[in-house]
Amino acid sequence: MDDKLDKMLKHALTPTDEPDFWLNQNILNQAKEREAMEKGTGKKMRRIPAAALAAALVVGCGSVTAFAAWKYLTPQTVAEEFGETKIAEAFTNGDAVMVNETQSYGGYDVTLMGLASGKELSVYSHFDDNGCKLELDKTYSVVAIRKSDHTPMPDTSDDAYSDYSFFVSPLIEGYNPGLYNAFTMNGGYQEFSEQGVIYRIAECDNVEMFADHKLYLCVSEGSFYDNGAYLFDEATGEIKRNEDYSGLNALFDLPIDPKKADPETAKAYMENLWKDDEEQEDTGKKEDAKQKEDATDRWIDRLTAENIDQHATRIEESVQVCTPDSQGYISYHYTEKGEMEFQGKLSVKDIFSGEQRFMVVGCSGSEDDLEGLRIETVALNDDGTVTYAVYAPKQTESIDDIRFVPDEEKNK
Repeated sequence: MDDKLDKMLKHALTPTDEPDFWLNQNILNQAKEREAMEKGTGKKMRRIPAAALAAALVVGCGSVTAFAAWKYLTPQTVAEEFGETKIAEAFTNGDAVMVNETQSYGGYDVTLMGLASGKELSVYSHFDDNGCKLELDKTYSVVAIRKSDHTPMPDTSDDAYSDYSFFVSPLIEGYNPGLYNAFTMNGGYQEFSEQGVIYRIAECDNVEMFADHKLYLCVSEGSFYDNGAYLFDEATGEIKRNEDYSGLNALFDLPIDPKKADPETAKAYMENLWKDDEEQEDTGKKEDAKQKEDATDRWIDRLTAENIDQHATRIEESVQVCTPDSQGYISYHYTEKGEMEFQGKLSVKDIFSGEQRFMVVGCSGSEDDLEGLRIETVALNDDGTVTYAVYAPKQTESIDDIRFVPDEEKNK
C-alpha cells in the first residue's frame, strides 16, 4: 500500500496534472486505512458548544494539492467525524463551497477548507420553549488550525487543550462586526484534534441572505470577537485585518454567490436580531426579567474602587498584573474551576481616559440574581501596569435590597 500511495502522490504532484477533489479523497482514504491498521481506532475527540455562546499569507486557490490532502482531512471527513452526514453530503455532491485557503498570523496556520449552507443540514435537533422543533437554516464553516512551527496542537483530551481557544465567525460588510458575529447570530461549534491539527465546524445563522454584501470569515484567539484584531470603517462598511495586531487575526473572503442574496429577509433578520426582549417574551415574564436585569445593571454601575470590597469578594486566583505590550494592549486569561472562562485583550489608552483608574469591563453569570454573577475589573497602577481581577458578589447582597451610598453623596 505504501508503494501505491507513493506513486499516486508522485503522479499528482507533477506540474502538468493538477489533482481534483476526488483524487485527494482517494489518497486520504488510503492514508487513513493504513493508519487505522497501524494504530487501531483510538481517536479521541470532544464536542464543544459555543460560549453563551501573522506574517506571511499563503493562498491556495482552486483545488487543494494531493500533498495538502495527505496532511489534512477533507471537509467531508471532518463532518463525518461528528456524524454530520448531511453536511458531509453537501461537500460530496457539490452543494458546498470549497475554498482551501491558508493564512498565517500570530504563530498559527489557519485553513478555511470550505463552507456549506442550508436548512436542516445538521443531525442535531433544536426546539423552542414550547417543545416545537425548529427548522434551522445555518452556515457551516470548516477550518483547520495548526501551529506555524509544526509543533502539534494538544489533543482535546489533554489538559493543555484548555489553554487554546479560537473565535471563528462570518462577518458582514456594512455591519459592525463587534455587534454582528457568530456570538449574536446563534453560533456554535464542534471541534477535535487529529495529528496535531485542530479541526472545527463553526456554525451560525445562514449568511447567504447577505450575499449582496462582501462576506468574510474571521479566525482569532479567544472566545469572543476581538475589536483590536480587526478594523471596521463605518463610512464604507469595509472590514479589514489590523496590520499592527501581533496575534492571530486571519480574515478570509467568503465566495458565496451574490444570486443567493435575499435583501428583504436579511433586513427583517437584522431588525429582529437586537429587538428588546419585551417584544419577544410573554408580557408578565418580561416585566419581571426586565426589572431584575435593571437592578443588576444598577448594582454593577455603582461599583467603584472604593466600595467594591464592601459589596463583593475578590477571587484571589484571578488576580493578574498585566504589562501593556508595544501597542498598548493588555491580555488576561482566567478559568474558574474549569467552568467559567474569562479572557480578553484591552487597550489601556481606550479604557483609562482622563482620571479614570478603575473600571468594570465585563460580567458573566445569572442576571436574575447576584448568586453566580462574576464581575471583571481592571485597575491602572502608578507604574503603568494594570491589575485584572474577578469579583463575586457577597451572599449578603440582594438585588431587591441594595445598600449603596446615595449617588448625590458619592458625587460630592
